[in-house]
Amino acid sequence: MSYETIKYEKEDGFVVITLNRPASLNALNVKMWEELGQAITAFDNDDDVRAVIFTGAPRPDGRPCFCAGADLKEMSTFTSGGELQASESTDVAHVATPAPSGVRNFWGLRQPKPTMVPTFERITWSPKITIAAIDGVCTAGGTELAVACDIIIVSETARISDMHVKNLGWIGGAGATANLAWKVGVSKAIELCCTGDVIDGKEAHRIGLANQVWPQDQYLDKAKEMARKIGQMRPAAITMTKATCRAVEDMDRKASLRYCDEGFMILMAEQDKTAYGPDRWVEGRQ
Repeated sequence: MSYETIKYEKEDGFVVITLNRPASLNALNVKMWEELGQAITAFDNDDDVRAVIFTGAPRPDGRPCFCAGADLKEMSTFTSGGELQASESTDVAHVATPAPSGVRNFWGLRQPKPTMVPTFERITWSPKITIAAIDGVCTAGGTELAVACDIIIVSETARISDMHVKNLGWIGGAGATANLAWKVGVSKAIELCCTGDVIDGKEAHRIGLANQVWPQDQYLDKAKEMARKIGQMRPAAITMTKATCRAVEDMDRKASLRYCDEGFMILMAEQDKTAYGPDRWVEGRQ
């Protein structure tokens, strides 16, 4: 499938999705929302894909950029009287029904109900591991995309912020405040959202927003290295690991431990268990 606003590049065990509106700082317009929805459906249903990297094309002058948020010029056409009006074209939450599988069915129990912008929830709850690889400007909707991902890898020169309050007098409609609070704690999330302060990659790593920070010429290669490593693992185990780790966000400890135990039993019953289970070690298979 060809895309206008993103690049979809499949590599060994993973996909790189590049936001590709460089003249607009990779701002999220309706077309990009639609194409991201199509891309999510594509990788969710591709058994060869274990991980997905989201990154941004550099600006026309070569400076790095992840995403400057929603396309405000286009967004103004969807507002009336100061209240955002939902557009049918932005709702791309329809997830294709996956092939029957105990792991897939187990994962499906965790799927959320649609929100105003369901695309990012689909990224969070995709059975694939999602990685944001960030350099340059990352604010508002760009930050929401990043915190929707499972793992964040940044360049030292990344410039990350949430400017919804500062620039628009809103909060993010795709979970900026809540997801930031999960990542960095309530107090730090309130500080970042209410001030609009910009932090670099080193600070993002220090406060726990980013998993790793690397020099500008290495961060994307390091993201690919991680995605390639994940791509070599058992797909069902990757999916179950994500599901059971995410469970702690909305379950108490006892319930999340029970959920892990149920996930373990389902993995033991999957058809591919003989290729990955204890027998491979007993028989000396690597």
